[in-house]
Amino acid sequence: MTHEELESHLREMIEQVWDSEIRWPYIRAWLENFTGACFDVDVERRLALFALGRFMYFSRPMVREMLRSAYRDHFEAPMLQRIRRNSQHSWDFEAIKKLYARELSTTRFIGVGNPAESGAHLLYYFRQVNYLPKGLFADLAGAFFPVTDASGNISYKAREPSVTRYVFFDDLVGSGTQVTKELKPHIDLIRISNPDVELRFLSLFATTKGLVTLTAPNFFDEAVSCLFELDESFKAFDEASRYFGSGQSWFSIDDLKRMAKMYGRKIYPNWPLGYKDGQLLLGFSHNTPNNTAPIFWNEGVRAPWNPIFLRYDKRYGRGSA
Repeated sequence: MTHEELESHLREMIEQVWDSEIRWPYIRAWLENFTGACFDVDVERRLALFALGRFMYFSRPMVREMLRSAYRDHFEAPMLQRIRRNSQHSWDFEAIKKLYARELSTTRFIGVGNPAESGAHLLYYFRQVNYLPKGLFADLAGAFFPVTDASGNISYKAREPSVTRYVFFDDLVGSGTQVTKELKPHIDLIRISNPDVELRFLSLFATTKGLVTLTAPNFFDEAVSCLFELDESFKAFDEASRYFGSGQSWFSIDDLKRMAKMYGRKIYPNWPLGYKDGQLLLGFSHNTPNNTAPIFWNEGVRAPWNPIFLRYDKRYGRGSA
């Protein structure tokens, strides 16, 4: 593909897939990052445009549709099936509807991490698009409070004894490191005082590695659901990458990886291809995960860099960490 053909393809992507949320001036400014430090400037920018054309960006409307699907396919439908099965496959839909409403009323949805982080932030839209009551949503502090026994051991006690199910939600589970650090200690403390409560995990995306972590018997076991599983083929710069098929004689995955790694080291030195070597080409309208290659989202705290996609860091502002 020529430079002009790549531009034409991207303009179609912007309009038809990305809902015009990414503007062409953003792309032009981003391309100026590639100054010929690895290959000829034209070669670098051609590689960059080609990679950008394979980037999976999910606009606001698309994220809202995914939130509908997550609720419908991974909570509502399985629950209705279970209720009907336990009701001897009854065709009394009004009765089933009432039983579902009862089950829903004893459920609480909790965002993973601080309320300002992307998983918790998305719960507002999750509630909105699925027409759910505000009372079904809480954070950890609103759902549990710490108690200490005579021996000094701490556990979490439920603030609402009538709640029988907690669904923890996040937009993306990458390596599983962060969700383990942020959530696993709390899950352990919840189970001490609430051994019979049902704990579930729901996300829009999860890597295969992250799912292995979540489905550990002492974490969520089999009570884990996600809309899309990202296997090893979603590592963009590996030979088995699904992003770049054959048929482009000018393109070399090794050249793209070399370029991404070289620029990535300048702006995100510990993980030049994404946190924990994530190598993702994935972003949302509300945030870009740090598992995605930093050449797309880093703001240039360490070295000058114009990002094309937004990332909000753990300091709850736009940033690079």
